[in-house]
Amino acid sequence: MFGFSYPTTAFEPYWGPPSATIDWCEENYLFSPYIAEIVNSLTNVGFILLATHHIYSTFKNGHGLLYIFISLGFASVGVGSFMFHSTLWYEHQLMDELPMVWVTAIPFGYIWGWNRPEPWHLLANVGTFLVTSLFTYIYIYVYRNPVFHQAFYAILNFGVIYKTVKTTQECIPDPQVRRRQYKLLILAFSLFIFGFFIWNLDNIFCKTLINWRRSYLGMPLGILLEGHGWWHVFTGLGIYYFVLYNMILTTYMRGEADQYEIVRYGFLVEVRRKRVKMN
Repeated sequence: MFGFSYPTTAFEPYWGPPSATIDWCEENYLFSPYIAEIVNSLTNVGFILLATHHIYSTFKNGHGLLYIFISLGFASVGVGSFMFHSTLWYEHQLMDELPMVWVTAIPFGYIWGWNRPEPWHLLANVGTFLVTSLFTYIYIYVYRNPVFHQAFYAILNFGVIYKTVKTTQECIPDPQVRRRQYKLLILAFSLFIFGFFIWNLDNIFCKTLINWRRSYLGMPLGILLEGHGWWHVFTGLGIYYFVLYNMILTTYMRGEADQYEIVRYGFLVEVRRKRVKMN
């Protein structure tokens, strides 16, 4: 045992028995009666902080309402997921899962409708809204299978990725800039895939991981084996860089790329409007 022992009994849950259609490998109510899964809950803070940086950058640099809505949706995923993992209520499960879908549907409709004549532009946006609304109704009232949610979410993501790659080829003539964009997209996608891989290890080897946490690692090292928490960390970073990728692309789509510059602050990046030089 490398650290302190895990509790041998759980707290009486303040929120009552779980009503969600899915539970995770982290043991429930081990450290507090108010938070069912403390690691899975707290790792959502990263979503909120990264989304806040995008909101600040959007206001500061004039990236438009599109990125205000996307960034607010990004933050709402973190808030909803925190509430879900804290209570394991079905209502809060929806607050975790549905913002994921809607925050992806916004750029999906925009990118598929961009630079298209009417009625195709309207069809892309209204069609995306109607299909996503239909999914939301079915998922809440008809078919509460998390696999249905994951499949629809994956379709939206691959649709956005495919179209943004095509639009990059159309809008960015400089091959060096295109390569930079592709590297950013690969980084974002790799973070998603790696997080998904760790999450599935958590699902497959849950009993083994619980035993290792309790018998060998103890606290606090045991939290390093909470795979769903790592999914939150890597997914949050993946979303951050994917929004950044699209933010850069949008400056080219609007013909405003020469008005912006890319500034790095460690792992954070800002698409900053260039300062006007005064004579």
